[in-house]
Amino acid sequence: MKIGNVKIDGFSALAPLAGVTDIPFRMMCKEAGAPIVFSEMVSSEGLIRGSEKTNRYLEYLEEERPVVLQIFGGKPEVMAEGARIMEERGPDIIDINFGCPVKKVVKNNAGSALLKDPMLMGRIVEAMVKAVKVPVTAKIRSGWDDKAPPVTETGKILEQAGISAITIHPRTRKQQFKGNANWTEIEKLKKAVTVPVIGNGDIKTPADAKQMFEETGCDMVMVGRAAMGRPWIFGEIEKFLSKGMILPAMTPVEIVKICLKQYKRSVDIYGKRYALNTMKKHIAWYLKSLPGNSNVKNSVFTAKDTEETREILGEYIEYLKDHDTDLEDNKLAG
Repeated sequence: MKIGNVKIDGFSALAPLAGVTDIPFRMMCKEAGAPIVFSEMVSSEGLIRGSEKTNRYLEYLEEERPVVLQIFGGKPEVMAEGARIMEERGPDIIDINFGCPVKKVVKNNAGSALLKDPMLMGRIVEAMVKAVKVPVTAKIRSGWDDKAPPVTETGKILEQAGISAITIHPRTRKQQFKGNANWTEIEKLKKAVTVPVIGNGDIKTPADAKQMFEETGCDMVMVGRAAMGRPWIFGEIEKFLSKGMILPAMTPVEIVKICLKQYKRSVDIYGKRYALNTMKKHIAWYLKSLPGNSNVKNSVFTAKDTEETREILGEYIEYLKDHDTDLEDNKLAG
């Protein structure tokens, strides 16, 4: 698949997840097989103000390419200026967040609030496309609520404005992440536009990814929550869709070692304080469903420094080795 002039070799993408998709996690997904990964969203207003926190979200490693940086905001001229600033960082693609349902974003008429006004969405895209040379893409939901303009109408407006690809999470803003994603909306959008369409929502297994392709005709699938604590899902999807292979399940020991690798990366890239605070949720995701994890998670959440956390995880690996007498019975499917 190509987005503008950017070639993507594969079937799956890591979704942009606020507070989750930092460099260490993106690299874990990339190394596990993700063809393309998206950054956390950044505020167009913050970019223009030169916010230090916002600028941190623009950091990436060359190994991540193709690099996608995501921006949000509700004013065409501000979004265009933010995109110009973002382009200076050298991304391959700039993505617009038209789907975030969080209140503090929506109250500023950004994210999914814009789904109520597809024409304004079009003006934002047009302004950004004129401002930068790299491809501009967008991530949308199926609407603000059940009475929202149809995705076919929104998609055509975005395409006419110059968008290079559209990702759709087929839940309304009112749904948040509840209920089932309505994949029929992905199919409708795919039939309505000529640009690539990326389907997002309820992909938990390689079989789910295959089913989405078959039911919707989408060009790529995007995985978000199912990748948290499970970056190897991308390798599973890629092997299954390209060769029909089902990869061996990860063992508990392998999972904790992957967790430790991400922890070390977090310390090396962002420092000990960041890693100590940010990695706690990642560790909880990695350890979910592992045997004897309750006390380990409690110890991690009360750990006072990164060295203590690493020691706790190291001891947990030894515990798993000692209790993993029958490896086949203790393998996990994720």
